[in-house]
Amino acid sequence: MRARVAKAVARVELARTRLADNPTHARLQERLTAAETEHAHTVALYHATPGGQSELRAALAATVDPNTRHALTQRLHDAEKLRAEQTDALRRARTGQTRKEGTDDAQRGTDDAGTQRSILEDVRVEPGSAGGPAQEDRGVLERSGDRGGRSARLLIDGQQITPLATHTLSDSVRASLESRGLSAPPLHELTPTDAGVYREQMLELTRKNPHAASVSVYDEDEYRQMRLLVTDDGKAGVALKGDEVVSAFAHKDCAHPRAARAMLRHATALGGRRLDCFDTVLPKFYADAGFVPVARLKWNDDYAPDGWDYDTFRRFNDGRPDVVFMAYNPDRVDGYYTPGTGEYVNDYDDGIARAQQYRQHRSAVPGTGTQVGP
Repeated sequence: MRARVAKAVARVELARTRLADNPTHARLQERLTAAETEHAHTVALYHATPGGQSELRAALAATVDPNTRHALTQRLHDAEKLRAEQTDALRRARTGQTRKEGTDDAQRGTDDAGTQRSILEDVRVEPGSAGGPAQEDRGVLERSGDRGGRSARLLIDGQQITPLATHTLSDSVRASLESRGLSAPPLHELTPTDAGVYREQMLELTRKNPHAASVSVYDEDEYRQMRLLVTDDGKAGVALKGDEVVSAFAHKDCAHPRAARAMLRHATALGGRRLDCFDTVLPKFYADAGFVPVARLKWNDDYAPDGWDYDTFRRFNDGRPDVVFMAYNPDRVDGYYTPGTGEYVNDYDDGIARAQQYRQHRSAVPGTGTQVGP
């Protein structure tokens, strides 16, 4: 928890520094707000630990200012209350687990895990803390989906996840991808409460893949506002932030190899109409899904992503690739990317505006409206 607090502090400081350099940048303002919210949440969780409470008591003993003492006393009271609620929630979850022993697998998969999860989430205990048994077979863990259909219960890093819905590609699109030796699996849409699961998979990729710094990892609160789509093992996914495609990822050990292009087909079928990326290997993948470059922005060292290694990306403009803004054109599916295309803009917001204008222009021209499905 101390490490998490330190990381949260670092994110706030970085967001403040970047916003100070460009105070009118809307996206940087959003990131600072999200970073501050996440920091407050993390500090509250830390204070609920025995170590955090010891530090609060030490601070209380060392201060004589009445206002400070009042604030610290209130924090300690809230921390003790949260700690008690968490302890009670774990006890109830484990008791429920013991009571369910001896029931059949289907019943346990339908009720027990979901009840435990709701108990633990109410008091911000991370999923998996109840110590429940791992389920080896995802296929038999099914329940009624929230959108009227049957949606498979997933097992991601030992956690049972019930998605909102399961999305499949059309037969023709799936056949086309599979004829090229590509996977075309269904994607499962996570609930907002499982945003942390998605973010952890992104973070795990950054720890394993030196090129992962080219893909943005958002804060958990930001992911809660998005549509999050993953494969059944959680090892590949893509997110939709309104009409923007973000945070596409795929682990090498995913059960569905070479699924990146299929994920983008899913994204456009569900309303993804624009994106931006560094001019590395990514634009060619997006071009295959029908995205065309409409603008580009020169690299700026001040906005380098966390963990960016210039040597790792040296073959892309000496480690300083442009940012490419792309918009969806259904007539360009299976297209190719030509490096260097797209007019240069002066700042990031201009690039976003170009992508949005491209979509609006196509919608306004007869016969070029965006498609609903792939």
